[in-house]
Amino acid sequence: MFATRGSFGADQEIKAKELLKKYNTDIMFRHLTFCFEVLYKNNRIVVDYGDYEGLVLLGTFDKNGKEYDVEMWREYGFDVVKKYDGIKDFKELKQMVKNDQEGFVVKFSNGDRIKVKGVEYLRLHKIMTNVTTTGVWEYLKNGEDVMELLKDVPDEFYTKIKNYVKELRYFYFQISEDAGKKFDGMMYGKYNDKEPIEDRKEFAEWVSSQPKYMSGILFRMFDKKDYSEIIWNLIRPEFKKL
Repeated sequence: MFATRGSFGADQEIKAKELLKKYNTDIMFRHLTFCFEVLYKNNRIVVDYGDYEGLVLLGTFDKNGKEYDVEMWREYGFDVVKKYDGIKDFKELKQMVKNDQEGFVVKFSNGDRIKVKGVEYLRLHKIMTNVTTTGVWEYLKNGEDVMELLKDVPDEFYTKIKNYVKELRYFYFQISEDAGKKFDGMMYGKYNDKEPIEDRKEFAEWVSSQPKYMSGILFRMFDKKDYSEIIWNLIRPEFKKL
């Protein structure tokens, strides 16, 4: 059997099975579990692997948890994780991590492993994990400069996020524009040819005939108060990574 590292969605699983076809799986020992890292462009989190697509073999284990050396699988055409033997100083190892690399996995003699990740990777990873639909929405709702969120985002993500910002702002504009037209029409007439309504009860009766989601906005307009938070809450997106 084979296993892949990290949380997996349906798309990643399909892609992993597709990439597995590149290798001669007939020679894989059936009593072993092969653990791979799946790498392809659309699955990028931080590190850019260019056009490379493949499964990198990280380890092989039997049903009892015994680990076998993966190096033997190179000669069968498998992409095998690169080893750096003999390094014992974590500081030295951390300094070896380049800005376009994720880091290293340190394996101890008893089989335990820890990750040593680069400073730049950790910085960018923190940014990217915060770049979500709700994260962008919250910036806009709070009136913060969304460009601060985007300034360190990798180039290939920039356009996607910028377009999402435009999408949210358009949704906001649609509701605000629609509510504004209804309000002005009721208050001042189609051609601005009537005295504005001052009776709150009369206004409330009219509001009851409008779409329910607009009532709070319309009353805020009547009271000359800010209604932006109501609209932002109406268009709050489902949480997703961008």
